[in-house]
Amino acid sequence: MDNQKHATAGIIVIGDEILNGQTLDTNSNFLSKRLFSRGVRVHKVSVIPDNLDVIAKEVREFSSKFTYVLTSGGIGPTHDDITAEGIAKAFNEKVCPHPKLMELVTKFFGEVAIDSPQMKLAHVPSSAELTFGVDPVTGKRAPYPVVSVRNVYMFPGIPHLLESNFSKLEHLFESPDVHFYTREVYITDDEMSVATRLAEVNKKFKDKVVIGSYPKLDNSYYQVKATLQSEEEEPVEEAYRHLLSLLPPEVIVKYEPCPAEHAASRVYELAEQCPLVKHAITVIEDCLNRYKLSEMCISFNGGKDCTMLLHLIYAALQKLYPDRTESLQLLYIRCDLPFPEVELFIHESADRYGFHLVCLPGRIKESLSLLKQQEPEMKAIAMGTRRTDPHAADLESFVMTDSDWPQFMRVQPILDWHYDDIWKFLRQLCLPYCSLYDKGYTSLGSMHNTHPNPQLKFLDARGRVKYSPAYKLHDGTLERNNRY
Repeated sequence: MDNQKHATAGIIVIGDEILNGQTLDTNSNFLSKRLFSRGVRVHKVSVIPDNLDVIAKEVREFSSKFTYVLTSGGIGPTHDDITAEGIAKAFNEKVCPHPKLMELVTKFFGEVAIDSPQMKLAHVPSSAELTFGVDPVTGKRAPYPVVSVRNVYMFPGIPHLLESNFSKLEHLFESPDVHFYTREVYITDDEMSVATRLAEVNKKFKDKVVIGSYPKLDNSYYQVKATLQSEEEEPVEEAYRHLLSLLPPEVIVKYEPCPAEHAASRVYELAEQCPLVKHAITVIEDCLNRYKLSEMCISFNGGKDCTMLLHLIYAALQKLYPDRTESLQLLYIRCDLPFPEVELFIHESADRYGFHLVCLPGRIKESLSLLKQQEPEMKAIAMGTRRTDPHAADLESFVMTDSDWPQFMRVQPILDWHYDDIWKFLRQLCLPYCSLYDKGYTSLGSMHNTHPNPQLKFLDARGRVKYSPAYKLHDGTLERNNRY
């Protein structure tokens, strides 16, 4: 085991599906962040196949080098779930049924044979210990334990299960006398442009501060994230001030990497300053008072207006119902030929806010009829409609659909917002939006009829045709000039 002053960790991600690209690993990222926040530095992450000898070798090596070893994946009921066997082999132990785990399996699945797939979940290394985590919010004990052998802890590969399990017992992983101080600087220039300045800061503070530079080519707000880390606060602050003094002020972005976490505080603060935000929140709160969450949904096609509306509604839910367990539904009516970028963003948004995505094909009227059949209790649909949209000039915040349409209350909190207002809100709060907007698209439809807006067209230094991002369109009345 690691005998250094500070606690260290190694993460082993187990699964053929990771190595062949069928599944994206997010577990190592989650664990690394959470361990770092507790003063535990992750020294190595390894991704290995479902191979008994490989698992045993890696676990044995990691266990001897690091304070904590966390494995992800391979603890299910199928033939290729062999993490327990691999860990047992690493320590020359046998795999055998654990009485408590057998009791839990029987309670959940009923009476099953000892060699059944279900009872495979109860087979662990002979020296295994069970730790039942406790929910930090409710204080309830977790229904199923995390299994550990020596300093090796076995976590499931399914991300939400791993995150839930770790959150309930993260107190086990800590370096109590260590705290990492971190500063981050978000920069709009590319990495090449700031490399010399970062090198200067590193030269001056390298003995006490670790300087990191991370380019991000697909972010709408910055191109480089510079990090400054140390176990001492003052050197970090000195290095931070020195870096800011070297950078032109206009290239430094006040960026919020996780705007959903503080949605309520930021939005309600804006509502006190901006009448448009205040009115939108008032309409949303009225809607939430009129309807249960199961009786309403949000119309979401990945566009800028409904992206903003999504965040507003999430902020209201966060403030009014912080302990809610029920999920709101996002209604995506899929057009004939959607952009892949739009569909990706829609799914990312549903995951980001924890909403349930309902995807229906076809025209709006037919899709709403299908929604009424599938969700008969559904009564209201929140929409990102603005008066500048076609046929929307005389609408009100609450209005029923036409009599010959499926009957829903249309809730429209942002009717009086203009193009510039939308972009100011999105970018002020650093909200993610569909990547097409950064390529000159100002209004999103199908691939049949949507193109970059010619008003944003320009030639770069090499004479190539480029388009400025949508938020740089000065005349909002021309936002639909790309739809033809």
